[in-house]
Amino acid sequence: KYACAGKACLKLAVINGVLMWLYLPLILVIFGFHVYVLPIDGLFPMMMVNGTVWWFVIANLIGFFLFRRWYKKQSRENGLTLADLGISYREDRFALDWGRIGRTALLAAILFAAAYLVQHLLEAIFIVDYRFIFPFASDLTPYRVMMFLLYFPFLLLGFLFLALFLHAQYRRPRKDSWLKTFVSWSATNVLVMIVPLILFLLLQYVPLLIAGIVPFVGPGGSLASFTMNLFHIIGVLILV
Repeated sequence: KYACAGKACLKLAVINGVLMWLYLPLILVIFGFHVYVLPIDGLFPMMMVNGTVWWFVIANLIGFFLFRRWYKKQSRENGLTLADLGISYREDRFALDWGRIGRTALLAAILFAAAYLVQHLLEAIFIVDYRFIFPFASDLTPYRVMMFLLYFPFLLLGFLFLALFLHAQYRRPRKDSWLKTFVSWSATNVLVMIVPLILFLLLQYVPLLIAGIVPFVGPGGSLASFTMNLFHIIGVLILV
């Protein structure tokens, strides 16, 4: 089975970091399109979400094409298969285990419902809006359900592309036990996702703390607001 190690992993981590650093450039692109070409807030009304989702999808779409190119090369030179990467359940062709996918989807739905139930009960009991800690912790109102359904396909696509990188191309060698393997893979996956964003935050806030200079401001402070959102995006990436 395939495993990534050494300089190959470092190279992949750097490429992933570059893609994640497209955060503000891609946001500028979509806002420029919205202002100067075609307004998009009629169909996608949450502009802050639009910028974040646009970045997440496009960055991972680029990553998908890089993965596709890498896989073709490895398949041609080393005989690598989708089964070796854990993407296919059959050696001879691409195939999915729909039973496992169904159970995984059911588990995801249960975890999703449990998280919102806990949030709702705590807010109802203590009368505290937990958005002061975590902006995404909001009651699932009918309007938010519609927004969830609107943006979910794009987020799902982005996470599927991200999974190809984390769980296939960047998969680390197995350890002595399943627990050590789980801890090792989880830690490396989290680090490769959040370290580039942490470095980006340092680039924004170290000059602010030292010299009172804000490197990324943007029109009306928009880029500063998107940069602040990275704290919560990091939290989400750690959780998932």
